[in-house]
Amino acid sequence: MKKHIWLFIVLFPLLLLAQTEGTPTEPQNGIGMGGMVGSITIGDQTYSQIRLMPEVTFWKFGLGLDIDLLIDSEGNVRKEDWDEARDMINKIYYIRFAQRGEPFYARVGGFPFYTLGHGLIMKDYSNMLLYPNQRNIGAMMGFNLPLPLKPGAEIFTSNVEKNEILAANAHFMPLSISDIPLLSKISLGVSVVTDRNQYGKYEDSDGDKVPDVLDPNPDSPNYLWDLDGDGLSNNPNPMNGQYDSESDMDIDGDGILDSPGVNSLVEELLPNLPDSLATLLDNQIDPLHRYGAKKDIKIFSVDYDLPLIQSKLFTLGHYAEIAQIENYGSGFIFPGFYSKFLIFNANLEFRRFGEKFIPAYFDNLYDDQRSYVIGDTIVTKDMMLDYVKACYGWYGSLEANLFNVIIMRAAYQDMYGTDVQTGKSLWAKVGLDPKIIPKLREASVGYAQTNVPYLSIDKLQTPSAQIDGKLAYGLSENTFLVGKYTERYVDLDGNGKIKGKDETVKSMTFGVEFQF
Repeated sequence: MKKHIWLFIVLFPLLLLAQTEGTPTEPQNGIGMGGMVGSITIGDQTYSQIRLMPEVTFWKFGLGLDIDLLIDSEGNVRKEDWDEARDMINKIYYIRFAQRGEPFYARVGGFPFYTLGHGLIMKDYSNMLLYPNQRNIGAMMGFNLPLPLKPGAEIFTSNVEKNEILAANAHFMPLSISDIPLLSKISLGVSVVTDRNQYGKYEDSDGDKVPDVLDPNPDSPNYLWDLDGDGLSNNPNPMNGQYDSESDMDIDGDGILDSPGVNSLVEELLPNLPDSLATLLDNQIDPLHRYGAKKDIKIFSVDYDLPLIQSKLFTLGHYAEIAQIENYGSGFIFPGFYSKFLIFNANLEFRRFGEKFIPAYFDNLYDDQRSYVIGDTIVTKDMMLDYVKACYGWYGSLEANLFNVIIMRAAYQDMYGTDVQTGKSLWAKVGLDPKIIPKLREASVGYAQTNVPYLSIDKLQTPSAQIDGKLAYGLSENTFLVGKYTERYVDLDGNGKIKGKDETVKSMTFGVEFQF
């Protein structure tokens, strides 16, 4: 651990800011081809990789494919990428018409980054975080009509097959037909984001309503509902409401009578239980038997944007946003300002969040953090909201291109309040402008850590942190030697510490990338 810390200290000037890999450059018109030949490490397994990414564009249409062959040490192609019909659809990287902000636009495929409104509820969300283990075909469609009030709307899904993570936004300019100075440019927006099934991160291949990661008997489709194998449900069956009346007062079979609070039949069959018995009843039913129903989360927001100064040399604008997490808390940004001056782009905003609220709930790491396993329990991200205290503070970000040599971006959130446990966040990126070194295409490294009690050199590894980097060097006009590295963390035992290789998820790629 000490070696890891000192290595980070040495690299810290570079780690402070990094370019995360984004969408490959799309050709303006015609046919393009990108790809890579090399190796990739996924978990403990290393594969040889042959990746082809052809792209075709014409007028406002674009099509990109991602054909990735991963070959193990025995020469076998990884079957998980090719054994189902939907795997063929997953080879589509994107299909698009026009670009966001045009009168009508649409995109289907991968989304490296997606932000809604001013980012209070969804900021830099990616449906590609778990790629290639999980390939999502997302979709976005929107319009901006050239009518008096400038109405517009947008809808988004992270996966067109499951449609679990959904987002929508509508906006208009209510005073655009007036001559009121400044206010005629104000834009109002309404957004909503939902995850219809936070357990959706884990597959249930046998359809028994128990995720595979916790299923001790995946060959028995009745495991959840029929514990004693008599053909009757121990839980009330969600399909027909029937149950096994002889044994369902002890749903998990641990020999302890269930509490009426978790099993209503106990009160029906044993009314007027004495208070002395209540403390002995089972209030903690085995969590394996509670995943029959989906668990959702919804967040709503309202925002406005008001340009104040717009010129070639200087831009200044004002904005605000308020959000509510259904059944939890609320928070707002006010005032917020954005500016562009010379080589700098800056944001500064005051934030005030109530109890049970965190900003950017749907962020770049959400697909991994929406749920995770601790012991024999699946914990969802919204469960942490019960422990979040009210807070207030500032958020600021700065982007700059220094002398056309270093491209930097940094953002920091600092929140205060009584017993605040999630008040600090840091996003940092740095990259060299490839023009300064012959044949260099990209050199970048970055670090991010969000919603932690404090930031220090001793707590770099947390479940909300990620390190990534990329180096690409030209071998010829269209061929590049490329190395990529990503590291993130999972707290498997729930002790708040990251230890051992099982709690560190690494992905490393090295090879030759080509584009023509």
